[in-house]
Amino acid sequence: MQSCKYGLDELMELVDLFNVSTKNQAKIRALLAEEETQPDAGVFFRYYNPRSKTVEFERAFAARMGCRHALAVNSGTSALIASLVAAGIGPGDEVIVPAYTFFASVSAVVVSKAVPVIVDINDSLAISPEAIEKAITPKTKAIIVVHMLGLNCDMERIMEIARRHHLIVVEDTAQACGGQFHGKSLGTWGDFGCISLDAYKVIGTGEGGMILANDDFMFMRAQSYHDTAACWRPDRFGKERVEGELFCGENYRMCELEAAIGLAQLRKLDWIISTCRHYCDIFRNTVKLPEGVHWTKLNDADGICGYALPLSFDDQEFSLRAQKAKIVGGNALNTTRGARDWHMAWNWEHITELKTATSEGCPFKCPMVQDLKRYNKDSWPVTKDIIIRTGIVSISQFETETAILERAKALSEGLANC
Repeated sequence: MQSCKYGLDELMELVDLFNVSTKNQAKIRALLAEEETQPDAGVFFRYYNPRSKTVEFERAFAARMGCRHALAVNSGTSALIASLVAAGIGPGDEVIVPAYTFFASVSAVVVSKAVPVIVDINDSLAISPEAIEKAITPKTKAIIVVHMLGLNCDMERIMEIARRHHLIVVEDTAQACGGQFHGKSLGTWGDFGCISLDAYKVIGTGEGGMILANDDFMFMRAQSYHDTAACWRPDRFGKERVEGELFCGENYRMCELEAAIGLAQLRKLDWIISTCRHYCDIFRNTVKLPEGVHWTKLNDADGICGYALPLSFDDQEFSLRAQKAKIVGGNALNTTRGARDWHMAWNWEHITELKTATSEGCPFKCPMVQDLKRYNKDSWPVTKDIIIRTGIVSISQFETETAILERAKALSEGLANC
C-alpha cells in the first residue's frame, strides 16, 4: 500500500488513460516502484503547493500571450462569466454579442444577470463594428467580441468604438488561442480575454479555460469570483484590502491535472499555429476557384490560427450544392433545413423565448431592464445570408504537404464541376 494520498496507483490510472498497453504499464509500474523516492503529487491543489502546475501554467500562458495576468479556470464559459462579473456587469446592463458564436457567449451574459443585445456579423465572419455602433444605448456596458474559427475581429475599430463610448470589451477567444490581430495576441486587446481549453480547441486540457487581463484591479475581482474560498488572497480571511475586492463568487478553479496537460500543450502552440498557417498558404496558392467563389476577406489574414479557411460564395445555391456534395464544410445545410446548431442566434430559443431557470424571469423581467429588445428566428437576416454563403475548409497540423496539395486539387475539381 502506498504511503501518500496521490501516488503510484493514481499515476498508473493516468498512464492507462493514454492507452498504454497492459504489458508496458506493468513495466512502468515496476520501474517507478524501484524509485528511492516514490511518486507523490503532494496536496494536488494549486494553493499551498510550492510545485503547483497551475501557477506554472498561468505564468507561462501570460508570457506567451504578452499580458500582465493569466488566471486558469475550469472552462471558457467560466472565464466569460467571471470576466463580466469582475467588470461590474449586472442587472439592467446591456452587453452586445454577435449572432454567430456558440451559445455559451450569450449564456454568460444572462448568468451575470445582464441582458444580451445580439447583432449581425459582417462578411469577415466577425461581429460588425457598424452593427455594434448602432446597438449602443445608455444601458450598454460591454461588448463581447468573438474570434470564431480561429479568425480575428477588427480589434482596432472595435476598441476605438469602446473607448469613445466608455465600454468594457471582453474577447471570447475560445476558438482562437494563438491567433493575432496586427501582431498582437487575440485576447489581449480588450479588458479581458477568455480562452477555452476544451478538448476540441486549438490547445486543450480536456476541460478548462484561461482569463487574460492587464488591469490589476479587474484581475483581482476575477480572482475573487473564480474562487469564493479566497485561497488566492495573501491573507485568506483578512479584511477587504480595497473596496470591491470581496463579494460572493463561485468555484471555477482549474485542477493540477488539467494544468499539467496545459503546459505540454502550450509548448506546442507555436508549432500548431505556424504549421496550420503554412498549410493554409499552400492550400490558397494551389486552389483554383471558379467564378462565383472567393476566399473570405479577413480582418488580418496573417493573424489567423489557420485551422479553418472560409470561402464566400456569391449566391446561396452554389454554396448549398458544394456543401451537400461535401466539397466544403459549413452550416448552410443546417440553416436552410432548420436543423439546430447553437452557433447561430436563430436557434437560441433560450433568448427568443426568454427562458430562465426560475419563473421570475430574471434577468429579462428585472425591474432595472428598460425597453427589452425581443428577437425571433428572422432577426438576423444579414448573418443568416453570410452563414449560408460560407463554406469552410479545415486544416490540421497533423497533415502532410502532399495531403494538402491533394485536397487542394480535389477542391478545385469539385467546385468546377459542382
